[in-house]
Amino acid sequence: MTIIDEREKGFEAKFRLDQEKEFKIRAQRNKLLGLWAAEKLQPDNIDEYVKEVRVSDLEKPGDEDIIDKLIKDFKSKSLIIEKEEIIQKIKEFENTARSKYK
Repeated sequence: MTIIDEREKGFEAKFRLDQEKEFKIRAQRNKLLGLWAAEKLQPDNIDEYVKEVRVSDLEKPGDEDIIDKLIKDFKSKSLIIEKEEIIQKIKEFENTARSKYK
């Protein structure tokens, strides 16, 4: 095996680890976001609601899918939570999750 092959395998392994870490961070962030929303919405089953929030983030790339779900859920309960507040919470919970996976 050449040095180039070894370096390539090293880069691939690091990329794989980085991707796994980012997935865990996003999953933790979405869990925290779901718990925050559940606190406001008071659903019958908090765990099920948090799962719905986490799954909603898999619909489209980016955060718009999860933001849309939360806005819809808040409106259904006549809660006035602005998109900007949700975005701020996403950032806050992402920072929290990142500090856990340093």
